Amino acid sequence: MKTKEELIQARKDALDKMIAISTGENFAQANYDAAKKEVDSLTAQIETLDIQAKLRNQVDDVLPSASIDKDKEFERNAFWNMAKGKNLSIDEMKALSTTEGAKGGYLVPETFATTIILKSAEKSYIRNIANVSTSSHTENIPVEGDDGENGWIDEEGVYPESDPTLGQIQLAAWKTGRIVKVTDEALDDTVPAIENYIAMKFVKSTVKSEEKAFVDGDGVKKPTGFLLTAQIGKVAASSVAITSDDLLDLMGSLDPDYEQNAVLMMNKNTKNLLRKLKDSTGQYLWVPGFNGDPDTFDKKTIVINKFMPDVATGKKPIAYGDFSYYYIKDRKVMTLKRLDELYSTTGHVGFRIDKRVDGKLALPEAIKTLRMA
Repeated sequence: MKTKEELIQARKDALDKMIAISTGENFAQANYDAAKKEVDSLTAQIETLDIQAKLRNQVDDVLPSASIDKDKEFERNAFWNMAKGKNLSIDEMKALSTTEGAKGGYLVPETFATTIILKSAEKSYIRNIANVSTSSHTENIPVEGDDGENGWIDEEGVYPESDPTLGQIQLAAWKTGRIVKVTDEALDDTVPAIENYIAMKFVKSTVKSEEKAFVDGDGVKKPTGFLLTAQIGKVAASSVAITSDDLLDLMGSLDPDYEQNAVLMMNKNTKNLLRKLKDSTGQYLWVPGFNGDPDTFDKKTIVINKFMPDVATGKKPIAYGDFSYYYIKDRKVMTLKRLDELYSTTGHVGFRIDKRVDGKLALPEAIKTLRMA
C-alpha cells in the first residue's frame, strides 16, 4: 500500500487534472467524472490512514504498555468460556457472580467494552470531534447562558453584581442493541477470534444507529440530534441548489466565540456540489488537503457524514460550528446474553448484546445550520 505522502501527491495530481478538465474549452463530462472518482478514492485512502493512526494513539492512551491485570484476564476468559457454552469452574462462576446473572445477561469484561468504544470512535464521524466521556450514572451538564460582565470601579467603590445565567442538560442512558448470530463451528475458535467477531458485528451496526441519532435523533428513547436543536444560520434562496453566498452567510452567522474549532459537516453528495463553487475572483472555495491537512471550504475543515441529509426542500444539509459542544456520554455497563435454543435449528447460537448512550447539543448557538428553502 502507498504511503500517506504518496497518496497526497497522487491526489494533488488527480485534482489538478480534474480542475483542468472543468476549466478547459473541450469539457467532457465522462473525463471529469473519471477524474473526480480518482480524487474521491485517494481521499478515502488518506482518511483511512488518518483514522488508523488516531485509533492507535487512543489505544496507547487507554491501554498502556503494562500487561492486563491477571484478575481481569481471568474474568475475560471466564466470560468468553460462558459465551462458548463451556462448563465453568467454581472460580469462573464467581468471577461472573457480580454481574446481572443469566436472566438479564452478563456484564461484559472491561477490555471488551473498551474495544467497542475505541472501534466505534474509529468508524464514527461525530465522536472524533464531539465531547465524549464515559459514566456509570445519569449526568447533568452545566451550561452557561452568558458569562456575566465586569464593571469599571472607583477606588473603594461598589463592585457590580453580574452573575452568569446557568442551566443544564441531562444525559440519560438510552439502550441500543441487537442479536449477533454465530455458527456452532465458529464457537470452537479461540477466545480472541470470537471476541473480535462479535465486537466488529456489534460496532458496525451500533455506529449506524448512534450516528444517525447524533445527527437527527428526536430524543425519544434515543439521543437528541444536533440538527434538532442547532440554530438556523441561513435559509438558502433555492430548495435544490446551494450558492457560495449561502455558505459564506452561514459561516458568517456563527458567533466568533465558536469560530476557532468550527468545522463544516455535510454528506458526500453535498461536498461534490461545493467543489464547483467559486469566489468573486473565480477561485475555487473548496481546497483539497495536502500534507495531512483535511479538505477545506473557505479555509474551514470539511467533515463528511453520510447521515447528513441531501439537498432538498426544507432539509438542513450543512452544519457549521464547534462540535465539542455536542456531548456524548457512554455508559460503562454493557451486557451480553447467550441464546442457546432460538437459532439451534440452523446451527447458530445467538448473542443478545446492548449498550447505553446519550448525546445532546449543550449550546444551540455553537452550531449553525443551512436550511434549504
